[in-house]
Amino acid sequence: MGLFEIALAALCLNATCPGEEEPPEFPEVQYLAPDSNDRKTLFAQLTEQLKNENLIITTLKNDRLSGTEKRNNTILGKGIAFDLLNILQDKFQFNYTLIEPKANVWGAEKFGVLDLLKDKKANLSAAFLPVLTQYSNHISYSPSLDTGEWVVLMKRPKESATGSGLLAPFNLPVWLLILLSLVVVGPVIYFIIYLQAKLCKDDNNKVFPLPACIWFVYGALLKQGTTLNPMTDSSRLLFATWWIFITILTAFYTANLTAFLTLSKFTLPITEPKDIGEKRYKWVTTKGNALEDTVTVNESLTELGKILGQPQRYLYVSDSDILRNYVHKRNWMFIREKPIVEYVMYDDYKEKTRNQIEEAKRCTYVITKFSVVSFSRAFAYSKDFKYKPLFDSTIQYLVESGIIKFKLREELPDTEICPHNLGNKERQLRNSDLLMTYEIVGGGFIISAIVFIIEVIIRRQKKPKTKSLPLQNPNKHTFEINLNNNYEKFGHFPYSSKFVTPPPPYHTLFNPPHKSDNMKKRNFNGREYWVYDSISGETKMIPMRTPSALLFQYTN
Repeated sequence: MGLFEIALAALCLNATCPGEEEPPEFPEVQYLAPDSNDRKTLFAQLTEQLKNENLIITTLKNDRLSGTEKRNNTILGKGIAFDLLNILQDKFQFNYTLIEPKANVWGAEKFGVLDLLKDKKANLSAAFLPVLTQYSNHISYSPSLDTGEWVVLMKRPKESATGSGLLAPFNLPVWLLILLSLVVVGPVIYFIIYLQAKLCKDDNNKVFPLPACIWFVYGALLKQGTTLNPMTDSSRLLFATWWIFITILTAFYTANLTAFLTLSKFTLPITEPKDIGEKRYKWVTTKGNALEDTVTVNESLTELGKILGQPQRYLYVSDSDILRNYVHKRNWMFIREKPIVEYVMYDDYKEKTRNQIEEAKRCTYVITKFSVVSFSRAFAYSKDFKYKPLFDSTIQYLVESGIIKFKLREELPDTEICPHNLGNKERQLRNSDLLMTYEIVGGGFIISAIVFIIEVIIRRQKKPKTKSLPLQNPNKHTFEINLNNNYEKFGHFPYSSKFVTPPPPYHTLFNPPHKSDNMKKRNFNGREYWVYDSISGETKMIPMRTPSALLFQYTN
């Protein structure tokens, strides 16, 4: 059984169908109650008058939705709209003559479909036309055929968005909360330890300085150790809690970062219509469709026009030419009805398959999941078209039976064409995936260089003008005697420099100076140091409890 037979079986062919709902009211005809004999008589009279009548029909060239072709000098209609019209013709037995508008536009310019209906040069238009309220005073519409969505077709971007790999594992609220925790946890730890020390003085709890607590929180995030040694159970639990939190956080981040960089998944450069205008993306569309009527009205931008911005061009060329010359070569965006761009992208995929292009390079384009604008679409009639009730009743049955929805996707596959996620295929990392890493390293070097220059300037400004006295070393006389003996023995000094200081005394490497030497214990960046003033007036620091402390010398 063919499509027409299925459609005719789904329709109510008689005006006396039991349980038939009352059709919507139209300004041209006054309907009576559903069970009224007058209504049945009216429909029967209109059906009889429509037989063998020749209607003047116009259309809009709109890819697979509607169009015309010439055969033996005769203009014939094609597309889904004419499939529906043929169902109406089989039911009501009317004839029609097809005329083309001078301009293939809906209503944005003169000499289009709207002008033919307004001037009553055509009875109806067999096309999926957007229902626009500004034209309702001049024409009338059929029941809604469907809701048309205008989507964006663009060239497929790279699998991982450039520079977003390091930030991809967490969204913005998570990153903000992590930064907030770094700021808050350090003072909280200090406050709790301080409070515990005040309330429990017998526990000999050591209160760590606030900077030391802050550096501990920061160092734990970077997997660094600490010299802080909490003495009480409460402070130990605080430290352990933060360490566990950081361990879980870094585990999740590492896993998600690996998945993001290795799987074939990407994010489109636009996520909503306003991104097109804000980021100043160039876009095109065909001449005469609904976008031209809604982006600009009376030579001024509408709200939609302010969001999208003016298109680069309204084109009369075919959709395949736009795909090849503007989307692929110029990387422009193509805004069009969803079924049309799906067919265009599917045709491109089939062509590449026939040309035996490898699978990974067949999905060159992608369609956004959001719609730029949506319109209810319907047939359009001239204002006094008397057969409108008959056509509307039949079209309503076609919509409810799902035939229109079936026809819109009849030649498309059941699966999604070139989806955003092409599958969990492993891939090698590209240099662009690590772009943000390079930016961080470069930014770190630049900042460190700036800080270094500032430190040099500050040190030069603070440098004393008076010359410092040479260091007095108690072992200098003995050291000079040894040098003289070496000169007499070898004929030269063992050291190339003119002034050489002797090595530090052995006992100073393992025994800290006495308190009389102004020795103080200080904490810097989470580490403890011996700090003392030397005879020359310089302040020196020696790290505590580390092997590197043996490499430092004490001078008195």
